[in-house]
Amino acid sequence: MRLLLTNDDGINSPGITALIEEFYSDYKITVVAPDSERSGAGHSFTFNTPLRVRNFKFGGFEEAQGFAVNGTPVDCVKLGIGNLAEKPDIVVSGINLGANLGTDVLYSGTVSAALEASLLGIPSLAVSICSFEPVYWKTASYAAKKALELMMRNPLGEGIVLNINVPDLPLSEIKGTKLTHLSRQQYKLAYDERTDPYGRRYYWSPSDKLTTYKPEEDSDERWTREEFISITPLTVNIADYKCMQNMREFDYQINE
Repeated sequence: MRLLLTNDDGINSPGITALIEEFYSDYKITVVAPDSERSGAGHSFTFNTPLRVRNFKFGGFEEAQGFAVNGTPVDCVKLGIGNLAEKPDIVVSGINLGANLGTDVLYSGTVSAALEASLLGIPSLAVSICSFEPVYWKTASYAAKKALELMMRNPLGEGIVLNINVPDLPLSEIKGTKLTHLSRQQYKLAYDERTDPYGRRYYWSPSDKLTTYKPEEDSDERWTREEFISITPLTVNIADYKCMQNMREFDYQINE
């Protein structure tokens, strides 16, 4: 079975190495990942400038093909499937450094890479570890492998991506797995305004989050805080059918 691995943290990320270690003995692995960090790239891709690719070697894993791309995670998936390797059976994106919970999935390059694979007809999953200084990469890579095996035995249907968030804990301390909803999150609205040495203003994106998370709600934020692995199925079809039906009942017309 052929796997395509990617991420948004860059090809040198320890999350990629953890996935290679987990899958190397059982799968044919190709890694196509950005040559540097592209966190927050979302579903952007490159079309006005050329993309460049260089071969990349992973020490101790000589059979794993590696390609570093000067583009976004979505570019990596497109190139990986269309140009650089045989069509994969499944795409695994991650392990992302830090959680991808709630509406953060709209910004995440890691999640968007998996969604792009699904658009191209390839089953995919995105996996993140809920820490920016993780210790237990093995827990997250094991969760990715188990999810992959479940997906292959029980296909979820076209266009579905599993978004998996794993607490940074030993596997023995994980309390279980929860199929759950996305929480609602947003970042602090105002950018940080600063001044450079020449007296010119510039702005730095705020990292502070505001969240409507409630301890009693069924959401990925809640369950990862309570030391469960969260799994949320995602789709690129973001149309709101309930709202559409309500609009039909009120006879919305704008051409009269």
